[in-house]
Amino acid sequence: MRLAERVAVVTGATSEIGTATALLLAAKGAAVAVSGHTPTKLEAVAGKLEKAGARFHAAPLDLSRPEVVEGFFADVATRLGPVDILVNTAAWRVRQSFLETTAADWRKTFAVCVDSYFLCSLAAARQMAPRGWGRIIHYGSISGSVLMVPFTAYTAAKGAVHMPAKAMAVDLAPHGITVNVVAPGVVETQYVRANLTPLQIEKRLERIPAGRLASPEDCAAAVAHLCSPDMQYVTGQVLYVDGGFLSAGIIAR
Repeated sequence: MRLAERVAVVTGATSEIGTATALLLAAKGAAVAVSGHTPTKLEAVAGKLEKAGARFHAAPLDLSRPEVVEGFFADVATRLGPVDILVNTAAWRVRQSFLETTAADWRKTFAVCVDSYFLCSLAAARQMAPRGWGRIIHYGSISGSVLMVPFTAYTAAKGAVHMPAKAMAVDLAPHGITVNVVAPGVVETQYVRANLTPLQIEKRLERIPAGRLASPEDCAAAVAHLCSPDMQYVTGQVLYVDGGFLSAGIIAR
């Protein structure tokens, strides 16, 4: 129970990665506030947290709006206590090349994947700084470091997650707050199974030295590690959870 008496917020908790992260933080003793866009899916996550005996709060919200974020974090502080840990997991992507990308899809991708991360990090840091301790972790992607086509907007957004985290890490270090990025490779999720053919998955597996796709639990374990009290000196880093994929090379299509 290394995180006993800590309060964690996990956005995008209705994704498989977000759910695994929320459950692991709860298993390590943290009270967990979760948010997601789809109320029915969020109810399912809340049910799992309740079954696990966790102290939790669930709210289906659009966290790309400043006033919503401010209200959510104030509510979390009232219900569970001031926030100690923030895990930004919210994501949105469309399968489009650059010439196919619309302004609306570009804006929505950045609203979910970048704007919400900034707003939630700011709200969380304001609660963490006076107490001199905090962990902020963004879910990035190998897409933030190498081009994954045809996901132009998503690749750009993940790049816009990786670099600001370094700036945040520098500014927040004097307040005892670490800021890091967990960047998964190809994760075995419903989205991947629905959008990649067996041949495309096979081609990726050929370039993953670990010999398998990542699991949501692999990603959650990396987050939990960075949340540990022992990780105070690790900040401004991108931790790739990719089984060696980037080291071995990328298959773009």
